[in-house]
Amino acid sequence: MTAVEQSLQFGTADCHRWRQSIFDRFTSLAESLAAVFVEIAERHGNAAGNTWLRRHESRFIDPGRVFDRFETLAADLRRAFAEIRRQGTHTEGLLAACDWLADVEKRLVVVTLNATHDDDALCDYAKAQAMGIEDVRNKLIGNIANHNRRLRLGLLPPPRHLPRLNGETISAQARQLSLLIAQARNPLTPPAPSVPLLAVFQWERAPVMSIAVADEMALAQARERARLHGITPPSPKSKRAEQIARLGCDKWWRRKLRRITGRRIEQVMREARRVHKRAGIYCSDLTVERRRSQKVRNRALLETIEAINQNDQVYTLAELAELGLANPDHRRAELMLRIRDTEVEGMRLGHVGLFFTLTTPSRFHPVLASSSQRNPKYDGSTPRDAQQYLQKLWAQARSSLARDGLGIYGIRVVEPHHDGTPHWHMLVWAKPDHVEAVTETLRDYAEAESPQELFDRFGQKTTARFKVETIDPQRGTAAGYVAKYISKNINGEQFSRAGVDGDHLDSYGHDLNDSAPRIEAWAATWGIRQFQFLGLPSVTVWREVRRLTEQQEDELKRWEELTQPRASIANVLHQIRTAALGGHWDQFLRLMGGPNTPRKDQPIKPWSIPAFRTGDKDHDFSHATGEMNRSFVEHGRYGDEIKVPKGLVVKDHKGRTAEFLTRLYRWDVRPKRSAAGAGRSGGGEAADPWTCVTNCTDPAPGDGQSLVPKALLTPKELTQEELDEQLQRYREWRASEEVRQEMESVEIEERMVRAMAHRFAKPEALPEWQGVQEYFPEGI
Repeated sequence: MTAVEQSLQFGTADCHRWRQSIFDRFTSLAESLAAVFVEIAERHGNAAGNTWLRRHESRFIDPGRVFDRFETLAADLRRAFAEIRRQGTHTEGLLAACDWLADVEKRLVVVTLNATHDDDALCDYAKAQAMGIEDVRNKLIGNIANHNRRLRLGLLPPPRHLPRLNGETISAQARQLSLLIAQARNPLTPPAPSVPLLAVFQWERAPVMSIAVADEMALAQARERARLHGITPPSPKSKRAEQIARLGCDKWWRRKLRRITGRRIEQVMREARRVHKRAGIYCSDLTVERRRSQKVRNRALLETIEAINQNDQVYTLAELAELGLANPDHRRAELMLRIRDTEVEGMRLGHVGLFFTLTTPSRFHPVLASSSQRNPKYDGSTPRDAQQYLQKLWAQARSSLARDGLGIYGIRVVEPHHDGTPHWHMLVWAKPDHVEAVTETLRDYAEAESPQELFDRFGQKTTARFKVETIDPQRGTAAGYVAKYISKNINGEQFSRAGVDGDHLDSYGHDLNDSAPRIEAWAATWGIRQFQFLGLPSVTVWREVRRLTEQQEDELKRWEELTQPRASIANVLHQIRTAALGGHWDQFLRLMGGPNTPRKDQPIKPWSIPAFRTGDKDHDFSHATGEMNRSFVEHGRYGDEIKVPKGLVVKDHKGRTAEFLTRLYRWDVRPKRSAAGAGRSGGGEAADPWTCVTNCTDPAPGDGQSLVPKALLTPKELTQEELDEQLQRYREWRASEEVRQEMESVEIEERMVRAMAHRFAKPEALPEWQGVQEYFPEGI
């Protein structure tokens, strides 16, 4: 006998019908609900069982419906639902599972977008949101144009024979005109001897509106639309046109929605206990697959775009990416070089190397480290929440060290635990007499929260939250301490040492080549910066100086001949350039002022200038803002000014500066051109598609082109005070009595039109066709 059939033994027929209505609403949960009811009814009676159902009816959910809605995650959600039920009692476990599943359904639906749908559905949804914002803006502009037209023409047409208006002021003449309109015969004039309808209105001069008012109102609605999706709107400090351009761009929405959905799916998988060392380590298999698909899309895009320089050298963007730090081998080599040479400089200065490990409290971990079972202390925090906790902890410790005059420098590496919770490894150097104070400061902040978790069952204090090791040069170098962490977080290659057992495995026994892609997907999903150097000079300067290789020696001499920098300034650049080209980071660090030197006191800093337009076009049209760019400065897709790095600003010992050019190539980005023009329709620049990295050409002059000067097509940019004043006047006008009466008149007119349509709803039968029948050839 099923539980539903057993429940029929309790209560009256009315009770049976009421309970059956609940069971019918939650079909896949009916047996469980009936079992709980029978258990309560057997102990406390039928009324107690009915009370429990009625009290918790709003918390029930149909699991089958949720599983069908998120088919991709159905198996994992079903397993997690059963586990949560088993954790509590028969009643509390069921309610806890229902609450969790209802919360999961709420999080996996971003307004109306199902987060588990494929990327095509997400792209279509992003386009719909961008089009919705544009539609709202266009509607507001249309309404304002209609408002100005009514203002210009009057609410109703004036009398045919308008007498001369009396009055010394324009306001007096406007009042007389409103009275004449009210007294004249018009469609709203009631039959005599009643009072004219418009004679009781209070007439006021309505303000003239502009597109700026429509943009302000559209922007407010667009920002609210973004907040409903859990997306942070653009900064309100940026220009209004730039904000609207971003919010009205489907690519902007696509990027934000991909980030939101990816993080929500991954968090649900962590809560479902599918991210740990016995399942998907570091991140779920679904997230790894999503990251792999994203890389394939990016690679395909880079293969279809090429860049050509002034020497007619043509490369695809994929080829250029392999030459830079996008190549994991190059990135790993640079990191290891900087770590090794920083250690060399630290040893020269007599500093002590320290290796700290900082972890988060238990509330950030969804599973237990030993058994991978659910952690009862877990509060639902995401890896991003844990990273922000560690960042706040480090900010407090750094401020304390600065107040005490304790300087440290080195590198911070972020890597995940097996359950995806981040922890930090810090390789730093400090003066020997500062080591104890630095250690105690970090320990105090790291162990401040939940100190009871730091002791084992025997009462002994553990290193679960904070661990420190002093680097002994006799046992190994500092680079050896972090080499495995660097390799594990990049590509997992070039690390295994001969003769060391298990050196190719991570701390959980997984191969580094398999772990590295999962850690990279974890960092990309949660937006976590894996490596950061502390107290060291700018690596941007290092990379820019290394651009001036031996092949650019002639260009550097010509630049110095043209700009005539002081000899002391040129000498500083040449010394640092020699160290950088030789790959000596320790010498570079020394010449830049040494560790913990403020950026303002360093002799070289990057040099960036606005990007200047180099095309033959007079003006560029922005597809995002609808404005013409008349300046010499290049603007981006959203109308913001573009700044590009050009070189370095070098300073001598007296503070005198000079600029040096390091970007010697000018690149033109365009779609990849096939050898024989295959797959191309037409020719010339206008045949190339418009993307975010190419620009459409201006239309050629000729017939059909607008004769209006371009200067008249750009709207005036209002000040904030003018905009606020216009917006306030517009809102007061919309809330006024005359506008309400006007809307009522429109509604009356619409009802009359509908009534007239219903009156002639039955048309007469159509006459038979008297013409010649049409002829259709065979096969049509």
